[in-house]
Amino acid sequence: MTRSGSALGSVVRWDDDRNGAIIEVPDLPGDCWADASVVVHSTAGDGRLRAGQVVAVDWTDEDAGEWPFRATRVEPREDLQATLGG
Repeated sequence: MTRSGSALGSVVRWDDDRNGAIIEVPDLPGDCWADASVVVHSTAGDGRLRAGQVVAVDWTDEDAGEWPFRATRVEPREDLQATLGG
């Protein structure tokens, strides 16, 4: 059975070659892959996520290759500047 949910996460890194990001979600036992197509882009900047950026992420436990979770929607949280836990 597929699980899914919503949580806050922190961007580990943006991968230009794969056009997406790896996101750490504290409540998940592994990292989450976010393809650029599911990122809600703000009108400022180039639309890429940056390491340490806090994001709201909707996720599913459908396999995403190297990562056990896949994001279905990612929205940058401009109101939260620090990384989670810091």
